[in-house]
Amino acid sequence: MGHPFDAVILIAHGARDARWMEPFTRMQADLAHKLPGQQVALAYLEFARPTFAEAVDRVYGAGARGILVVPIFLSGGGHVANDVPELVKAATARHPDATFEMAGAIGEEREVAAGMIAAVIRLALID
Repeated sequence: MGHPFDAVILIAHGARDARWMEPFTRMQADLAHKLPGQQVALAYLEFARPTFAEAVDRVYGAGARGILVVPIFLSGGGHVANDVPELVKAATARHPDATFEMAGAIGEEREVAAGMIAAVIRLALID
């Protein structure tokens, strides 16, 4: 059985400071290594490139037709509830033969919350 997605696009807020983007770049590289056979792209809502449309066009141009969009936000809100769905809607209109599925904010996933809690406990218990 194959994967339901042949590409994953991580979408983060974006910032003008390149240092802010380093964790996202590392995440994209780690995921690309751990998801062989799937394209993993990174996009930003604002202040940085690639834009979501650019990332979609890149993975689509490389053959992706099943695309998972993962908002790299700690919680849902205006960007996750409104902005990202609008970008997905526009991408669907541009590429009607592709299927897009949008996940919720990654910070609301159990594993992410558990990891953050474990890190806070570790920091709080340092001698």
